[in-house]
Amino acid sequence: MKKFLPIALIATVVMSACGPKDPGLKDAYKGYFKIGVAVTGRNVADSLTAAMIIKEYNSITAENCMKPGEIHPAPGVWNFAEADRIADFCRANGIKMRGHNLVWHSQFANWMFNKYDENGNQVVERDENGDTIWVEQPVRGGFGGVGGFGGQRPQGQQGQRPQGQQGQRPQGQPGQMPQGFGGFPQGGQAPAPQMTKVPKYAKATKEEFYDSLQAHINVVVNRYKDVIYCWDVVNEAMSDANNLDATYEQSFRNSTAFQLCGDEFIKKAFEFAHEADPNAGLFYNDYSAWTPAKRTYIYNMVKKLKAEGAPITGIGMQGHYNIYDNPTLEDFEKAIQMYLELVDDIQITEFDIRINQEAGGQLQFSRGEGQVYTEEVQELQKKKYADLFEILRKYKKNISCVTFWNVNDAASWLGANNFPLLFDKDNQRKEVYYTVRDFKKNKK
Repeated sequence: MKKFLPIALIATVVMSACGPKDPGLKDAYKGYFKIGVAVTGRNVADSLTAAMIIKEYNSITAENCMKPGEIHPAPGVWNFAEADRIADFCRANGIKMRGHNLVWHSQFANWMFNKYDENGNQVVERDENGDTIWVEQPVRGGFGGVGGFGGQRPQGQQGQRPQGQQGQRPQGQPGQMPQGFGGFPQGGQAPAPQMTKVPKYAKATKEEFYDSLQAHINVVVNRYKDVIYCWDVVNEAMSDANNLDATYEQSFRNSTAFQLCGDEFIKKAFEFAHEADPNAGLFYNDYSAWTPAKRTYIYNMVKKLKAEGAPITGIGMQGHYNIYDNPTLEDFEKAIQMYLELVDDIQITEFDIRINQEAGGQLQFSRGEGQVYTEEVQELQKKKYADLFEILRKYKKNISCVTFWNVNDAASWLGANNFPLLFDKDNQRKEVYYTVRDFKKNKK
């Protein structure tokens, strides 16, 4: 508690200076829904940023450090330090947390899909003579598995992108790989990957996978249940196919978990989370959840699994929108209406509005180099934020939290030059901040 005292003092000074005539976002939306923000351990350790968080928000999400592959990268290996730092900050300042997340294909604890002996060693497959079976695979290395087209991350880091590169191309290279990047010159052909022989490891059965998953969920949920009020239990399990005629099976992302278990892994994850904390809100979370195709996929999945007893209590619509037609207001509201047929609780879990025409949670996007934050662009952004918040306020009885994804433009996964948030790269309020906060005054 002592280490957070300076932050609390700074926050007191800041709020005293601002006074009641300068409320934070959470104060402006009291009576509507919580206003949240995604943070890193660095954010809460910086006194000025921490003071801003305390003033503006009453819900916090750990941006990255609670994802399965980050907090539990290998059997018996736990990385609790950053998650604990954020949780302790929340405890010290009376702020509740959203847990993010327990199952996600992109940063998952992929070791759960392997078989281990009683000593914790991976089991190798053997031939009829008892000899190890060897297979060829690409040499490890490369950015995000790109190097040599097929390179692998070090063991224990499966499903993770290099630090600071989540979902991003290297800075300065929007839309293309730099020369020599990924092991081939610009404009050239990708060379054949270098190969090496490795043992063929036995894969876990579905039951063994569930045992590992249940143990993981039990440890993580119980460690933070005093401060976390809801969890993104399963993240981004639905396909990006954008096909309204897709069958139920085709509506799922073809992840390793889906290949092994079908849709049952989603139901099991919710059951395990509910067993660990019966009082927590349990969310299915996805991006582009407003589009006709994906909202249909999500609706059908949640309806089926709830009918089978899955304790899904809420749906998280990530956000990641743009200032143009993503989302359309009609489809955004239609998605909310559809989901409210199934659950009583909806959250906007990862809110940002970029100024280019990209959107969604895809891993390839421009970082905004060369974009200019003109007055016209600012007006479009203010209008989009205003229109979406007006819809959210309309459904305030069933919207429990709106979470901005990062504290400011510089910290955003989209990059400062996409100008997606309410605070600029220097942590200063932008004009769009007042559009969101002062909605009552702006309507007069």
